[in-house]
Amino acid sequence: MSLKVKEVDKYIVIYLGGKMDVYLASEVEGELKEIIQQNKKDVILNLSEVDSFSSSGLRVMVSIQRLLKESNRNLKLCNLPLGVRKVFEVIDLVSMFQIYDSEEHAITSL
Repeated sequence: MSLKVKEVDKYIVIYLGGKMDVYLASEVEGELKEIIQQNKKDVILNLSEVDSFSSSGLRVMVSIQRLLKESNRNLKLCNLPLGVRKVFEVIDLVSMFQIYDSEEHAITSL
């Protein structure tokens, strides 16, 4: 799993790539939490380069969502590949997250 970070306006944009599975989920969660604790901005997770996504990945997303809400910040997800989006739909978590088709739309929406 790869992870890149950049700041755009009032957001920290985090690009995830590779596999989000049971073997990597805890490591990714730890890295995401560290980034979130170091910055006080809202977060956009760009998932365009995620190859596969398991229920462990969903657990990470829920955990990050809770962490951000505790500090009155928002999490937005964007560029979900079809397979990743289907995981969210099957588990019925689409309504729990702000999901956008593009990073630009996530940045410009309120």
